[in-house]
Amino acid sequence: MKNIIEALLIATDVPLPLDKICEIVNQPAEDVRQMIEELNRDYRETNRAFEIKEIAGGFQIYTLPQYAEWIVILHKKKERLSKAALETLAIIAYHQPVTRADIEKARGVDSSWILESLMMKGLIKTCGRLDAPGRPIRYGTTKEFLRYFALNDLTDLPQEEKFALNLSREPAAEPGPAENVADAGSEAEPAAAPESAPQENPDQERPSPEDDDLQRPNPVERDEEPDIPLGR
Repeated sequence: MKNIIEALLIATDVPLPLDKICEIVNQPAEDVRQMIEELNRDYRETNRAFEIKEIAGGFQIYTLPQYAEWIVILHKKKERLSKAALETLAIIAYHQPVTRADIEKARGVDSSWILESLMMKGLIKTCGRLDAPGRPIRYGTTKEFLRYFALNDLTDLPQEEKFALNLSREPAAEPGPAENVADAGSEAEPAAAPESAPQENPDQERPSPEDDDLQRPNPVERDEEPDIPLGR
């Protein structure tokens, strides 16, 4: 039975839900979980390069992180996310459903293009409209987002306080464009009031060529740091 479960996980390219495995092998969920744990124990004892992980509501075989360097060489064209994309995803993940206006308020820069890019990658989705003037669209993350970041569900995300993601509508709590969002514990300096914060010019930002294959005539995002490779 362990071999059958292993074969199913090898044959799938998406996380396989537990109830689907149980249906195929005609075994109770607790027995299937136990066999998956035994498989992982076998992999560790024989020093294999992979393991079975519970990802996005299902199970899938993943290579171990220490082999990422060679896997990146194998997949010469890797799916990459820029710093701007990761920042936008973090805001959506911790505050979903959230509108574009709130995202731009937190980032201090126009985010329409990066939202379109994340939608095309399948990492975010629309979650209806806010009951407010103009009925703005609200955004949330997808199962593909969980799979990309090797999360079983959103509760596996690091604590929000580490990133100081604040979408408060109070002007004093609104982060300025030049603030470091990673500095969760620091207090604002008196001279760094919102009205005196340096203004960013959206026209000066450009997307990284690796952020998306889509070429647009008027991009508005710019990557300040090297791209971070993701994927299995």
